[in-house]
Amino acid sequence: MKIITPAFDSKLLSASAEEKIDYFKNKIVRHPRLEQSYNLARECIDFSDKGEIVWIVGPVGVGTSQIGRKLWSDSRHTVSELDEGDISASRSPCIAVTAPDHADRIDTKYWTRLLGDILHAHGDILIDRKMYVLPNQFTLTHPIPYVDPRNRDFDALKYAVISMMQHRQTKLLLINQADRLLPESHPGGCLRSLQILRDLAAQTDARIVLIGSYQLAHAACTRNNWLHRQQTVHLRRYDHKNPQEFKSYAQALINLLAEMPIENRLEALSVEAAKDLCISTVGCVGTLKRALTQAFQHALRTGEKMTEDFILQFAPYNKVALEIAEDARRGERLFLDVSLDEVRNVLNATTAEPTRGIRNGPGKPIPKKATGSPGGISQRRIGERNSSRDPSGGAHDSQHP
Repeated sequence: MKIITPAFDSKLLSASAEEKIDYFKNKIVRHPRLEQSYNLARECIDFSDKGEIVWIVGPVGVGTSQIGRKLWSDSRHTVSELDEGDISASRSPCIAVTAPDHADRIDTKYWTRLLGDILHAHGDILIDRKMYVLPNQFTLTHPIPYVDPRNRDFDALKYAVISMMQHRQTKLLLINQADRLLPESHPGGCLRSLQILRDLAAQTDARIVLIGSYQLAHAACTRNNWLHRQQTVHLRRYDHKNPQEFKSYAQALINLLAEMPIENRLEALSVEAAKDLCISTVGCVGTLKRALTQAFQHALRTGEKMTEDFILQFAPYNKVALEIAEDARRGERLFLDVSLDEVRNVLNATTAEPTRGIRNGPGKPIPKKATGSPGGISQRRIGERNSSRDPSGGAHDSQHP
């Protein structure tokens, strides 16, 4: 049994229900998985080559979107004015958009919508509010081309986005729910999206960060050499069978319960209840936060006491948890590295056979078999290495928009 000490300002107890709910919704708790993944994502962005694509993936509800919000908050700066001759252009170092729904098909019409969203997100080009003037009646001198809002041509929009990102000096493009760009049911659309993303990254020198669920990993693993680039961040769930991981999850749960400004709050938490919540939420803190928010809202409306059984009512249905768990296990297998022995066996099998046309010359020793520490002792996980950045870069205890 763990005693829960309130961490909120006691003045919130007299606030309105809306203020209490807003406070809890905006409260971000720190936990090891989120900090480790954020620091690794920051390192991939800061130290990768220009024009790289960074992948941030994890199960549904694990908190990948929160990493995206944190990256956006830390990367954007106050808009300044840059002199370009007689033209004044605002600077937008970072932009964040959410990929629109695709109805299982990715074509130029879909990318027209997404490119339009990118232009809108910058704020300095309001496509739908500009008056269209025929090109032969007006000469545009601004470096960012204008696009006719009534006839959004894909190539014109793509050129406008590239030109805008260059002149606004955009260094980071965040795309949330990026798994919509790569639907497994539409292989041609996946290839189209990958090609467009590579073109945008190459022509703007911006890092493009794709944030999504394991569906993003499933599609990308079969159609791109993204693992070769090693710019991958895997935000994994907490495993209730691992004592250290369960301890981290339980601490995040206690920290969230301590931030609920309600008089009839839960004052103590048992290990059994924490484990049940960990299983019901598949070890995902984002899903846990949604369940606690729903329980908190219901308790404020009805005046019911926050008990362990009361909170468990708002956990995902077992059928939903089962689907998420199965998808998580499949996704995690994609990120399990093979042992070094497997690589060694392939290399040994290849070099053991005589190579046609190549012989050892006089006095040249026969190559020895590779030696080294055996692999497979501790299977490495892809996308979870420790970053070399300052650990303070992963603080999540402040509120973000």
